[in-house]
Amino acid sequence: MQKFNYHTHTERCGHAQGNDEAYVLEAIKNGYTHIGFSDHAPYTNGYSAGERMRKEELQDYISSVKALKEKYKDQIHIALGLEFEYYESHLEELKQYKNDMDYMLLGQHDACLYGKDFYTHSSDEDILEYASLIEKACEKELPDIIAHPDLFMFGKEEWNETCEKAAHIICKSAEKHHVYLEINLNGLRYGKRQLGKEYRYTYPYRKFWEIASQYDVKCIYGLDAHKPEKYADEECYHIVDEILKDIPLQKEKMLIL
Repeated sequence: MQKFNYHTHTERCGHAQGNDEAYVLEAIKNGYTHIGFSDHAPYTNGYSAGERMRKEELQDYISSVKALKEKYKDQIHIALGLEFEYYESHLEELKQYKNDMDYMLLGQHDACLYGKDFYTHSSDEDILEYASLIEKACEKELPDIIAHPDLFMFGKEEWNETCEKAAHIICKSAEKHHVYLEINLNGLRYGKRQLGKEYRYTYPYRKFWEIASQYDVKCIYGLDAHKPEKYADEECYHIVDEILKDIPLQKEKMLIL
């Protein structure tokens, strides 16, 4: 098990459970030495119930994490972050978040506010757009970590040349800008599904990580914790390691943000 995790949500996003302190206590209980809170970033005039916190909740989020950071400083290192999407229309807001946070986690779930999502839209055109948005975010030096970079395979029935091209775009961008790639441990929650000829978990997707191994890029695990108990989930590491077995990834042993 990795003893650090920088993908943790809070109740404010509307689809996570448990108070902030409960995540910290569970992490300590299970031997984690470094954690980061990275709840979904709010956007001006962009609230969506059940997806992200309200803008007016942001200060409470910041204050809560900073208070926990001080309270438990002798037991665990706590970092303050946000999981964001790259939206051109909110670039200045994203730049401000970059300045205010300890780190930024890029989780490109959709193309724009109230626009198509990349869970249900998986045409070749959609997949290239997904990769392009990640590339642009890296060019703007916004993310420190790219969360679930293989999310575009969530609904894709067959890996093809476009998928391969998208993977190279993402991995090349991560390498160029020294951004970590996250092996997401929470994609397993959807279970195995029949997608085309494959019966598989939606992500992590092995062929993406085979391409990632061709680049000089560091990889980390991300619990993507939506409830405190996720910090006790050792089995997810074993399942993912079996999916990615024998792929020579550069797994970071310790990351301090």
